[in-house]
Amino acid sequence: MKAGYAHALRQTGSLNQVMMLAVKVMRMTGVELREHLTDTIERNPLVEVERGQKDTGAGAASWGTQDLPNDARNSLYRHIADQFHLVFHSNREIEIALAFLQEIEPSGWLAAPAEHIAEVHGFALWDCQSVLDRLQSLEPAGVFARDLKDCLRLQAIDRGQFDDVMETLIAHLDHLMTCDVATLARRLKSDPKEFALRLDLIRRMDPKPGSAFSFDETVLRGSDVILQVTEQEVTIELSGSSFPSVRLSHGSDADGPGGSQDASALKNLVQEARALQTAVEMRKSTTLSVVGAIFARQQGFLANGYAALAPMGMSDIADDIGVSEATVSRILSGLTIQCPLGCISAKSLFCSPVPYCDQPRTKHAALQMIKDLVAGEDRMSPLGDQEIAHQMKRSGFDLSRRTVTKYRQFLGLDAPAIRRKSAELSALVVNARAADLPSRDNQQNYRHT
Repeated sequence: MKAGYAHALRQTGSLNQVMMLAVKVMRMTGVELREHLTDTIERNPLVEVERGQKDTGAGAASWGTQDLPNDARNSLYRHIADQFHLVFHSNREIEIALAFLQEIEPSGWLAAPAEHIAEVHGFALWDCQSVLDRLQSLEPAGVFARDLKDCLRLQAIDRGQFDDVMETLIAHLDHLMTCDVATLARRLKSDPKEFALRLDLIRRMDPKPGSAFSFDETVLRGSDVILQVTEQEVTIELSGSSFPSVRLSHGSDADGPGGSQDASALKNLVQEARALQTAVEMRKSTTLSVVGAIFARQQGFLANGYAALAPMGMSDIADDIGVSEATVSRILSGLTIQCPLGCISAKSLFCSPVPYCDQPRTKHAALQMIKDLVAGEDRMSPLGDQEIAHQMKRSGFDLSRRTVTKYRQFLGLDAPAIRRKSAELSALVVNARAADLPSRDNQQNYRHT
């Protein structure tokens, strides 16, 4: 009786060790897990770790893909990072470049100066400035600009149009909000015709070079999960670098009886190794289940992007796979997914519903509608945020003006007054052409030599 009770206690203790370690591993980020495995390997010679392979174990989802597009819009992050090899030649430079990439806005502008990057990440300011100079040489021209003037300057340089007159006009561009180009030229003792010519060149530039790309709420980096689209199905795999496999080394059987201290220590090492192996496999299996459940609900995202997201909360995924909402939250913390639309944050696929008739819609559908309304507006009489809110309400979205303003700013769209002024400046240039300005062909062929 006592022997049976002692055996039951040992089984219970072993089970508790496994469960406690499983919970601990589940709460770790990918970096923390790798550090934990490194520490374990150093003190437990029975633990072996395999990295670099993809895992498609239990919980992976698959479904038909005949309705998915053959191509997907390139994200701004992916487009920029794909050019890194052209201008950077060391891992250190790429590390700094990725830090800058974290601060880029959907417009393509840089949200933080080099001083901030250097301070936050511990880089040398000189190195940050050097990397930023090269980032600003990437396509599309104007990315990583700090403001509108910087963006126009970069595009003028890229097009071979940056001379003293262009530099002066860009530096005093904000003065055109209060006076016309002829008046500004006289104030700066410049030729009004030359100013008008440069202003026409500026009008052909893109003040938001990032807007041509899909907006992606995460920075490109090594993805934790790879979602692959084949001719017939979608498969979900785990990155071996983020989710390494653990196994016991060969010849580590210590289940036999042993009364010595060495035998007891060896048995503890084996139990620890097996507990770690079980915990890591549980983490991998749960991650596959979570990601599979997400894309089972968000298949429309793969075909049409963020605008096609269905409202979804973490509690929905928890119910689908039978785990707690806290477990889902921990699994998704910092998790990135490589899919046909680029490298995305797993959490970006979760979105609360916004008021839309009797059907659930998401913020992303509202963002797309605001973008379409602004794109189709009369440039000389742009839509105000209140008017956009009214038009969206007629279409089913019940959003306040304040919400519309927040969404417009998120999209990198200027306020209506600035959009109207831009249109007026364009009209001014058109009218100035009538005053014996160089022909349009000459203007387009203008290059500074």
